[in-house]
Amino acid sequence: MPEKNIANLSGKVVSIEESHTYLNETFYRFFIEIPRLSDNVDTVPVIVSEKLLYNNPIVEGDLVTATGQIRTRNQKEGERNRLLVFGYAMEITKITEEEFNEIEDKNHVEITGFICKKPVYRKTSTGRKISDLLIASNRQYNKSDYIPSIAWGVNATFARNLEVGEKISLTGRFQSRVYIRKDENDNPIEKVAYEISISQLNVVKE
Repeated sequence: MPEKNIANLSGKVVSIEESHTYLNETFYRFFIEIPRLSDNVDTVPVIVSEKLLYNNPIVEGDLVTATGQIRTRNQKEGERNRLLVFGYAMEITKITEEEFNEIEDKNHVEITGFICKKPVYRKTSTGRKISDLLIASNRQYNKSDYIPSIAWGVNATFARNLEVGEKISLTGRFQSRVYIRKDENDNPIEKVAYEISISQLNVVKE
C-alpha cells in the first residue's frame, strides 16, 4: 500500500531546464528558492510535467506553490549510482507576493515509511547531535522512494536507536545543504545534498 508522502513547497523559481522525456511526455526541472525562518534559503529541485504548464506558463522569477511528493531515482554516473532527490509536482500554481507572504509554512513535508539502513549518529565539533536516516516510502505500482533525512538534537538521539524495518512518520522541510568532497585527485569540490530536515519524528505502531 502507498505510504503518506506529501510536499507543499512555496518559493521563487530561479531556474528552469528540461529534465527528461518519458512516454512522449516532457518534464522540466525547476529550482525553487524557499526562505527559511533564518536568513538562509533552500534552493531545491522540483520536477514538473509539461501538462501542468499547459495554459499555465511559468518563468524564472515567478512565485509558485508546488504541491506533490518527495521522490528519488538512481542515475548512473560512470561506475557509480547517484541518488537524485527532488520534489515531484502534482499541481503548480503562480501566486502573488501578497499570497506568498501569507503562507505560514512555505516548506512542509510529511512522510511515512520504513528505516532501510541503520541510522548514522554523530556529533558536530560544537557538540550538536545529528542522525542520518534513509527512509523507504512506498507508492503505487510497486515503486519506492529512498529518501535521505537528517534529525537533530532530541530527534537525533531518538533516531539512533531505530532498527531497520521499523515504520516511522516524520514532518520536516525539504532542504539543500552545501558540503565539500574530495575528488580522485584529492581536490576539494563543492557539492549540494538534498534531504529532509526532520522537525517531528515518531514510530508508527500497527
